[in-house]
Amino acid sequence: MPHYQYPPTDYTPGGMPPPPPHPQGPPPGHPIPPMQGEEQSPGGSSAGRTLSQSKRAEQNRKAQRAFRERRDQHVKALESRSQLLDAALASADEANRRWEECRALVDQLRIENAALRAALNQAQTQMMNGNPGANGNNVMMQQGGMSEQEQERNDDGKNDGVSAGGDGDKHE
Repeated sequence: MPHYQYPPTDYTPGGMPPPPPHPQGPPPGHPIPPMQGEEQSPGGSSAGRTLSQSKRAEQNRKAQRAFRERRDQHVKALESRSQLLDAALASADEANRRWEECRALVDQLRIENAALRAALNQAQTQMMNGNPGANGNNVMMQQGGMSEQEQERNDDGKNDGVSAGGDGDKHE
């Protein structure tokens, strides 16, 4: 089967195939028509070229405007997110500070609780053993309470408003 090569069919907008190329160039007096999609020479018609350039410039302006708007929106979103993260960080710092305070208070209360339990156990042991001095004065003194002598002074009015702990606080 013979293989035939057909010439390419490139139709112009008028629906006619382009004229066959002349081996020696166009006939004298006829300029070479520009092919579709080719740039026109500077000496050629500039009306189509100006329209094309103005369309392209307008398209570029629109694309740049859209890009700037998207960029500005992205920057605003990042700034908003940054503010939220700063607020969350400040809140977390405050919560951490409060947690540390509470933990210190719990440790302090545990120590106080252990001291009170030890004093209670000591008082109970003294009471069980029938220790004559186990009326609670020793325990009260260890815990900042008043001894019998301090109570007698308060009863006589010689203490002048000193509190049970003897620290000089006035009670009104």
